[in-house]
Amino acid sequence: MRRKSRPSDIVPPEQHPEDPGRRRLLQGAAIAVAAMAMPVIPHAWAKGGTPRIDRTRFPQSLASGDPRPDRVLLWTRVAAPAPSLRLQVSTDERFGLVQVDRSVPVSADTDGCVRVRVTGLQPGTAYFYRFVIDTDAGVLASPTGRTRTAPAANDARAQRFAFLSCQDYGGRWYNSLLPLLEMELDGVIHLGDFIYETAGDPGFQNASDARSIHFDDLDGALPLGSADKRFYAARSLDNYRQLHRTFRSDPVLQQLLERAPLMAIWDDHEFSDDCWREHGTYADGRSSESDRRRRRDAERAYFEYMPVDLDPDADEAVPADEALFPNTRLWRSLRLGRDVELWLTDYRSFRPDHLIPEDAFPGALALDRATLESLEGALGTSYAQLAPQLLPYLDLGRPEHAVLRAPLREAIAAAYVQQGQEVAAARQRADALVAAPMAHLAVQGWLQAWNQRASADHQVAVPEAAADADRGLPWLALGKTQLFDSVGSRYFVVAAAYDLLAAARAAQGLPSALGPSQAQWLARTMRASDATWKLVASSVSFTSIRLDLARPQLQAPEAMRREFYLNVDHWDGFPVERRQLVEQVFDAAGGAILLSGDIHAGFVTQHSGRTVEFTTPAVSSQTIGSILEAAITRDPATADTGRRLVEDLDATIMAGLPGLRYAQTRRHGVGVLELEQGQARMRFIEAPETACLQNLYAQPAQYRAQTREQRFSLDAGDRRLREG
Repeated sequence: MRRKSRPSDIVPPEQHPEDPGRRRLLQGAAIAVAAMAMPVIPHAWAKGGTPRIDRTRFPQSLASGDPRPDRVLLWTRVAAPAPSLRLQVSTDERFGLVQVDRSVPVSADTDGCVRVRVTGLQPGTAYFYRFVIDTDAGVLASPTGRTRTAPAANDARAQRFAFLSCQDYGGRWYNSLLPLLEMELDGVIHLGDFIYETAGDPGFQNASDARSIHFDDLDGALPLGSADKRFYAARSLDNYRQLHRTFRSDPVLQQLLERAPLMAIWDDHEFSDDCWREHGTYADGRSSESDRRRRRDAERAYFEYMPVDLDPDADEAVPADEALFPNTRLWRSLRLGRDVELWLTDYRSFRPDHLIPEDAFPGALALDRATLESLEGALGTSYAQLAPQLLPYLDLGRPEHAVLRAPLREAIAAAYVQQGQEVAAARQRADALVAAPMAHLAVQGWLQAWNQRASADHQVAVPEAAADADRGLPWLALGKTQLFDSVGSRYFVVAAAYDLLAAARAAQGLPSALGPSQAQWLARTMRASDATWKLVASSVSFTSIRLDLARPQLQAPEAMRREFYLNVDHWDGFPVERRQLVEQVFDAAGGAILLSGDIHAGFVTQHSGRTVEFTTPAVSSQTIGSILEAAITRDPATADTGRRLVEDLDATIMAGLPGLRYAQTRRHGVGVLELEQGQARMRFIEAPETACLQNLYAQPAQYRAQTREQRFSLDAGDRRLREG
């Protein structure tokens, strides 16, 4: 039987579990403190006076998280070494009467982070808390935090939550959070990308003198980019801890977390961009990026710094190899009064690889004729019906094609070497490719390239495609045109071809993106819940982003006039499972409000008659409009079409999904959700891209003047989105 962990025990040990001979228990502030009312009296440890707030001693301030009716998790970090702190919790901001006043240890293994679960609290109640330390300079205290327990199960009070994601730090300021400091919030739901693992990625990041990150442990970091444009990603535990320390040093983020409890999940950048399980994707398939140690270091730092309480009733420590990847369970639910329940999900830890490998050879087949014929029943269509949208291919392993193999092998191997592959690896790839089926179009292209370089006596006749040739789905039909690339793999994928591939993979038993245990838990607990408002926090959006480049106003070249999925790293990558979740889980449970992020854009979507989604824009990370503009205008051949697409991007996205009610791709912002028994109201508070490039912390009115609000509501009865 698996043993359970206390919240403080979630923090893993300094020694990695895979290191031989070491199985240490997780450590941290492994404390569950029971609350009871008591007057504050002078303590023998206090050297004098009222505690003085010292933010240098507590440079990341404090935070609370995962409120339940009778308990909440409290967090702080002390910068200077200290064997213990004193925690005080009170309903009185002046701490005249306290419910908790006791010493808590500071572990040497947690970078100074302290996590304390306080129990025995009253439901729906605001509490103030602080951490105090006795020093030679007197009694020093953290800032005072305010948290709130969840309402009781029969409490129908209205509640207000902020939801946000994607808060890049380099050269950017969290002005988007300023309006939230003017509100009374019952909680802050963070949907992921709380930190970014890269520093100075030229694809989407920048820096400034005041806001930049340079890893202290540079030897432990992962070098990326080229020699003349080098940047780094976190790899070591020290790297990830430094990122959390830096991001949590922001004063506005600190103020927000001092005011309301946090309910957080992770996305990819807490570990690695576009990750799946323990795999990164920086190399686009050029080499393996499986790195379990890196994944565990990222998780350890996350659990040290984030006030997440995964198992509020557990009281026993577990060995580290049971607590971290691949056994981490971030997913959990919080009942927040009579009418609200929140499910916090994990999209990254269990999902399979992207359906189109980044190193997929464009001419190789994703689906051949035999496979398609075997899946006719599951796909609900026949090979003959599919044939017009498929491409003819040659089985190069057949004897009659022997004459083609040698030149193809040489041409393909040379191309891989040119892409940086070792000669032996390049030849191994080429040998496998010329022994398998290959799209006729690709065979033609490679042989024509060979003939252009070969002498007359070494040229090879380029075969014509036979009228009755077998047809299949090669990777190039999905938009994959380069040997190693995210385009045609994770981004800009031909929609119709991808839908066929996804349906086939689902019929073949594609693993769940959520993993079987999480998927079963979500379905079971949502069906069992009687909450009026069922909120599902997802780090990535369920909203489909289909771009029809055949729209006349885009004036795209003929070859581009098709529908594309912009990003299949999102739920567009798992359309069959997404549809099942909406229909068989969310709708079957009476409907849900999905809260999502990651895409750096704002969407409002009516997925069905019962389920809606609010996708929040980024707090500060570069907008998807800007990212797309930089990427699509880089190639002169497509630059004009790219500019027209970016100018018309919001309308193009809206046209691609009938259920989409709102889309914007060039503004930052946050979401605010207000819930009553019979009505839900949501608003996005948005500002232009330029608003995050300057520090307006001392001029909140100047920032507010740049904002606009988009408001939507829905009634508990009909669940239909209404604007305003």
